[in-house]
Amino acid sequence: MDKNMETLLANADTFMLTTIDNRGFPHVIAVSPPLERNGFYYFKFYINGDGRTAENIRHNRTGSLFCFDEDQHESISLKGYLFAEELVEYKKLAAQLNEFQKELNYENPMIAVFETLSVKHYKKMQSEFLDIPEK
Repeated sequence: MDKNMETLLANADTFMLTTIDNRGFPHVIAVSPPLERNGFYYFKFYINGDGRTAENIRHNRTGSLFCFDEDQHESISLKGYLFAEELVEYKKLAAQLNEFQKELNYENPMIAVFETLSVKHYKKMQSEFLDIPEK
């Protein structure tokens, strides 16, 4: 993975996670940095298991992820699939949450796992597209 992309993903404090609702309309939420990440291949986010995003994931796995660095005029858009990972033990997860996430105090928290199919990296008026090979 390109060093610039890795730096952007590692330093982003907010990601925009997009799902598709039952009418085919995009539903976008802002999420804190991933609890776990492997390059740009997969990401794990803490979300409300009773919310619209979780409902959308259960009905349509298609999604996208976006983050940016305003100072560097740089962004990454990822196209991929999402799936819900139910929590087995909240106490273990709680140690990974930031203060904002803890304050959300979801009654039914869950992990949204994003798996990347393709990447668009934009920096200095240049775009780079990468398709991720199937495993």
